[in-house]
Amino acid sequence: MGAQVGEPWVLEARNWENGKDLLPEPVLRRVASGEYWFRIVPAAPEEFRSNYSTTFWEASAANEGKYDLDPETCGLRDKTTKQIPEFFFGYPFQTIDPKDPEAGCKIAWNFIAAGFMGGGAGASFYLQGLEMGGPYRTIKTHVRAMPFVGYHGDPRPNPDRIAGKATSKALEPSDVEGVSTLTVRHWDWVKPDDMWAYVPATRRARRIHASARSEPVAGMDIFADDINCYAGRVEEYRWKLIGEGKTLAPVVGGPGARVAERASPTR
Repeated sequence: MGAQVGEPWVLEARNWENGKDLLPEPVLRRVASGEYWFRIVPAAPEEFRSNYSTTFWEASAANEGKYDLDPETCGLRDKTTKQIPEFFFGYPFQTIDPKDPEAGCKIAWNFIAAGFMGGGAGASFYLQGLEMGGPYRTIKTHVRAMPFVGYHGDPRPNPDRIAGKATSKALEPSDVEGVSTLTVRHWDWVKPDDMWAYVPATRRARRIHASARSEPVAGMDIFADDINCYAGRVEEYRWKLIGEGKTLAPVVGGPGARVAERASPTR
């Protein structure tokens, strides 16, 4: 691809052909025209592995042969009880045969397990809609998410059988300040997400359709499933592994684990 393995390089107009099969066609055209460029940092498997804890990898190895899939829903299933597990941690499927007809679904569950392992997250950030002349809209928002399965540590009581909960709140500008959502994902093979929205202008909370994950947010080119490329339930699709290849993915600070640094005397 125009660079040695492990050597950073830049994908730009003069070598745009190297982006074939790595970028969507509209994005690749912008690279070819000189509008976009990307700095590419190859990720070695052992370096990327360091993003996950030793405990996670040990649990993944211990899960070998412990789980299979519900044939009707693609739902994660305890191999012994044939029921949804009360709790799990680590990759449910440490070894996946590419020829296995259920390989796609197993990969999807490993993807979910990787997202759950941190035990939740929260962040304030800016959503910025861009066009050729610059940003046309900026929204500051805060999101929080917490899984009830799949995290480090011992299982907590989960009488409502929840897989996870998430909230989002717009902080600025003033025309969207306070607009909030609550999403509840059930630890269930067939029960869909519950989702509510609160709009301060109407002083009302209303239930909304949680399956509309591809609708633009606030008129910008971003939607719910942009979070980690897919933020829905595994059981909503029939997954199929069609091959292996290379991909481009955004990273912050490099593909490996970041070393914790003191930001202040108390942080």
